[in-house]
Amino acid sequence: MADQLDRTQAVDSAILESVREKKPEGVSPGLLVLSGNEIGKVFYFDDKGRTIGRDPEAQIQLRDQSVSRRHAQVYEQKSEDGDAVHHIVVDLHSTNGTLVNGERISRAFLHDGDKIQFGQITLKFILHDEAEHRYQQEIQRRINFDDLTGLLTLNSFYERFEKQLRRAESRRSNLTVLMMDLDGLKRVNDLFGHLAGSFVIKTVGKLLRQKLESFAEVGRYGGDEFIGIVPDLEAPEVRERLENVRRAIEQHTFHFKQKEAHVSISIGTANFPWDAHSLEELVAAADAALMGAKKAGKNRVEAFVRPE
Repeated sequence: MADQLDRTQAVDSAILESVREKKPEGVSPGLLVLSGNEIGKVFYFDDKGRTIGRDPEAQIQLRDQSVSRRHAQVYEQKSEDGDAVHHIVVDLHSTNGTLVNGERISRAFLHDGDKIQFGQITLKFILHDEAEHRYQQEIQRRINFDDLTGLLTLNSFYERFEKQLRRAESRRSNLTVLMMDLDGLKRVNDLFGHLAGSFVIKTVGKLLRQKLESFAEVGRYGGDEFIGIVPDLEAPEVRERLENVRRAIEQHTFHFKQKEAHVSISIGTANFPWDAHSLEELVAAADAALMGAKKAGKNRVEAFVRPE
């Protein structure tokens, strides 16, 4: 495979000259997804290239069965004098082929606006200047992150969940799913109003980011519920870290308009592959563990226990 990529990058200089394209300063090449699960997302690339495919290890992952595990590669290549940049897509012997503007290719030079099809997924090649790049980054931030808490939105979280689950399956490694729910928020709302409740949720989001994001992916499930995944760590270490999270929220004083409030958090966990195998089953198992934590007195971490 490496030899193949080396050969594709050693493009004949005469052909390169015929498609010579001056690259403006501050322009970033990228692929804008026009269809499929990742619609609206932009994948940027450089001279190091990006592998495109369904494989969890692909730098540009397209989650569709019509896309091969290693479908194609895109990269940029400078001319010999360094004055021009060429953007190139190479098909990696994919099952359904790679099409550029409707024509099947093994390798092609890309120009701004070209449509590229990988299986049933269509992307558009774009050249973004700095302002467009910042705009697209802001759009992605709004799509991917919850405005109130700064955590992942549920859709964005599930995208990452699916990727981590496939990774755990391929590597036969652990993946722990977390369902989390605040204890006592209703009392805060009743005493101080819903603005105070929103402030508590926002602050808890910040605490979860501080305590969890170094080793976990965390999203807002809805209201005062949160969801997370912890890859690779064994159950005892996961529990120890979650106990630190639980204590941090329990001990935090929420100051809102000269008022003080306290809440706690209940956490349920489920483990792949021991408790369940699919995304839906893992979430259901973690939710059942969360309900067990609530029934056992709240403000605690409970692992899923399969009914006898």
